[in-house]
Amino acid sequence: MDTGLIARRYATALADFAAANGEERRVCDEAERLASAYRVDSSLREALFSPVLPAAAKEALFRQVLEGEVSRTLDGFVSLVLRRRREKYLCFMLHSYLSLYKQRHHILDATLTTAVPVSDAAAERIAGIAQMRTRSREVTLHRKVDGSLVGGFVFRAGDLLLDASLARQLNLLRRQLGRRQNRIV
Repeated sequence: MDTGLIARRYATALADFAAANGEERRVCDEAERLASAYRVDSSLREALFSPVLPAAAKEALFRQVLEGEVSRTLDGFVSLVLRRRREKYLCFMLHSYLSLYKQRHHILDATLTTAVPVSDAAAERIAGIAQMRTRSREVTLHRKVDGSLVGGFVFRAGDLLLDASLARQLNLLRRQLGRRQNRIV
């Protein structure tokens, strides 16, 4: 079957159920923690895919990863996924849920890459401009530093890419100069 289709169907069901229970934000926080643990910890993935480990042990492992009390909604969801033996799709389901949650609540994920660290005030100002332009309720701005940009910045939000880096401008200039005949008049 199509992994994306399965993940979207389960994620939609989780989103609808979480909304009905009034636990959307909590489930979103737990799903983010679970997805990041899944991405970082290879032993978690190995345990999840193990055919020898029973479903109850896998559920206990998830509770341990979330360190504390888990919402009824996510606990029931993980139980359902494990009972249906769909654990290999769980990570995709979590990411689909997070994407769906952000879409439903008009939350924009953006990445600002600069050559040097940028101040909090400047980052908040950029997030505010992005929020106004996209009419989002909230902008989650992830900051990265990449010295190869030389100067300027690269802003990415969904399909939007704004590259105002000096490295890009230098590359454009290099290409333009390379195309012309180098003649002295």
